[in-house]
Amino acid sequence: MMFKKISIKWRLTILSAFLLTICCLGLTIVLNFSTFNLVDRIDATIVTIPSIDSTKPQNNEMNQEVISLIPSMDTDQAKIGYSLQSIIYMLIVIFGGSGLTFYISGKVLNPLDILNGQVKNINVNNLSETLVVPSTKDEIAELTQSFNEMTDKLDNAFAMQKRFSASAAHELRTPLAVLQTKVDVFKKKNIHTNDEYELLIDVFEKQIHRLRSLVVNLLDMTNMDYDMEKSMISLQDIFEDIISELSIIAKDKNILLSLNCDNSTIMGNVDLLYRAFYNLIENAIKYNIDDGTVQIDVRKISKGQVEILIKDSGIGIPDDMKKHIFEPFYRVDKSRSRSMGGVGLGLTIVDSIVKKHRGTISILDNQKDITCFRIII
Repeated sequence: MMFKKISIKWRLTILSAFLLTICCLGLTIVLNFSTFNLVDRIDATIVTIPSIDSTKPQNNEMNQEVISLIPSMDTDQAKIGYSLQSIIYMLIVIFGGSGLTFYISGKVLNPLDILNGQVKNINVNNLSETLVVPSTKDEIAELTQSFNEMTDKLDNAFAMQKRFSASAAHELRTPLAVLQTKVDVFKKKNIHTNDEYELLIDVFEKQIHRLRSLVVNLLDMTNMDYDMEKSMISLQDIFEDIISELSIIAKDKNILLSLNCDNSTIMGNVDLLYRAFYNLIENAIKYNIDDGTVQIDVRKISKGQVEILIKDSGIGIPDDMKKHIFEPFYRVDKSRSRSMGGVGLGLTIVDSIVKKHRGTISILDNQKDITCFRIII
């Protein structure tokens, strides 16, 4: 446990010293054993010296004198000296290698220390600031780049959360302010006509409906995390039901609804998908021009994947707004959205439903004043 609490620099140094100690100790033992064995073999070698006795007849026979060399005190002292020197050299290598490891690891880990210092200075107020990526192109550079990408995502998330809180407060405050104003004006008069009562009730009814719609949508967004019942769904049946239900609204603006659908089926929750597609088609009608069109194309693009295109000839969505269109309370045309009773949560809920079905939704680049939503599930 204590080893885990020390720095990486000291861990590398201790591990290197441990490995050096084992290697040097083993090498020293082997070398000493080999050297002592060699010395003993030299001492035990029998040196044969041929000799000729001149007083005896020459009969080509040689008398051999065997001289055995006996280990001397000098040999023992040499062994002891060699052992001491090998131990000294071993310690020099261990401490020198450990010190060199400590120095090199410090140099190698220096960018990590710099990164650690920069990360400590990051807080909620400076998430948009990016860290300097080292030019080494190593793991530390990749870590720094990944951290910058993470802070960008967090910064966007915090910004979106702030916009959501501000927009939610504004949406809730506006109808309440209208109600309060109407009540204050109404209280200034002691006598009121029936028309004034009816007008006040009408205002209350509209604003309460707006508040109720906002609260219901917010609750629906929070309930998206719960498990849902799934079944095999025929997309053609869903879209035919939606077109039939929205045909009255489309007829008021003389908008042509057309469906081009194959026999694709998907696994999902029929109520949630119905609501998502209903919302998209209803928006395509509401924000369309008179005598416009809404085209729905459904086709299977691969095994297990279905593409759904909902295309209208309406007011269009500017390119700079497409990346924000699925954010809560975001509106392309705020005045027009309010007049139509929208609170800016419809597409957010659609996006949540599609993602819950492991799908994606995007807006394709089209011609001016044409909007095409592409859903892949």
